[in-house]
Amino acid sequence: APRSMATVAIAPDVQTHPTATAVTLALKMAPIATYLACELVNSDGFVANFVACVLALAVDFWWCKNVSGRLLVGLRYWNEIDDAGESRWRFEARDDEGMARVSANEKRLFWTTLYGGAIAWAALLVGAIASFELNYALIPLVALCLAMTNLVGYFKCSKDAQSQLNGFARRQVASALFSGVGSSAS
Repeated sequence: APRSMATVAIAPDVQTHPTATAVTLALKMAPIATYLACELVNSDGFVANFVACVLALAVDFWWCKNVSGRLLVGLRYWNEIDDAGESRWRFEARDDEGMARVSANEKRLFWTTLYGGAIAWAALLVGAIASFELNYALIPLVALCLAMTNLVGYFKCSKDAQSQLNGFARRQVASALFSGVGSSAS
């Protein structure tokens, strides 16, 4: 008798993004290194130091929001202002198959750098205030605002993705139950 073949579910290939991961790490560290080196390199030029730090922060913010979020965790968010002037957050996440391809290590790194960056900037802000360097407290304050914007955006995005996933799972279970009830009744 011929043998029947068993069907085996094959896990999707996990996609890794080593270049995006390296750039994400470098861009998270660059503004902090720039801030810490400001007084060593240019002790008389607060404006130049401020501009250098804010430019590094802007590049990091843009990269995190537009590149690493998509590649490393499969999430994207943005904010729109409608015709009535109302601000609306928009969230996107990969579908289930796409989320299954997200590397666990890259995901962990993304969230660690997101939270770690906010914590580091908060500590630097407290340090600047405690040492009465109020000019230099502006830099970690700007950095903390940008870090918290990304953190809140991605946190809301991940919650939205999780609720969509849960809703999809509930619909699938309900569909399976109802189709099972219908087939057993006939």
